[in-house]
Amino acid sequence: MPEPSFLGGRFPPHRIIAGWLGSAGSARLLAYALAAEAQFAPTRLAQEGTGRLETLTRKSSVLKDLGAFAGPLRRKALALQSELEADFEMAHTPPNSTQIELVAHGDGAFYRPHTDTFTGDQYTPGGRRRLTMVYYFHREPRRFTGGRLRIFDLGGGETIDVEPVHDSLLVFPSTARHEVELVSCPDGEFADGRFAVNIWLCG
Repeated sequence: MPEPSFLGGRFPPHRIIAGWLGSAGSARLLAYALAAEAQFAPTRLAQEGTGRLETLTRKSSVLKDLGAFAGPLRRKALALQSELEADFEMAHTPPNSTQIELVAHGDGAFYRPHTDTFTGDQYTPGGRRRLTMVYYFHREPRRFTGGRLRIFDLGGGETIDVEPVHDSLLVFPSTARHEVELVSCPDGEFADGRFAVNIWLCG
């Protein structure tokens, strides 16, 4: 029997910010996502600077173009950086880039355990992901089940599950191992799924 890890029960730091965009902002973002349904594409994983489909690891769809939302969301995320670095006891590193995408999880969608420092279908030269931000939004009342983000302890044996609460922002170091729980949305309607904006601050 293996010896218990001294890292067991020690979790990476994380923070949840409720009401990050507010009811009007989240409604506008949801309207944008629903209007762009035809522009979503299957998510891919990194492979030598390109992307490959890997449906045993990740199933969801992604929109890279956030239009007029991209700039304000980046600025709002960057405004949190210094405070989050202090909370997470991370050294301050001036950001040299940000990455942003909008992801839809419908019925049967998921993302197996991974760390964000080794995933993604695009690479920004000089950009190393340091802070991961996940902004959740969806129709209310919620029409899907599942979809929690599961953060693993440093030993890999225990987890914390974070509900995808509408208009909330989850932040954690990009080195944290995590996964997206299977989503169930029986009616199969795109509009009834779990939506999230992923933002990475790189440095």
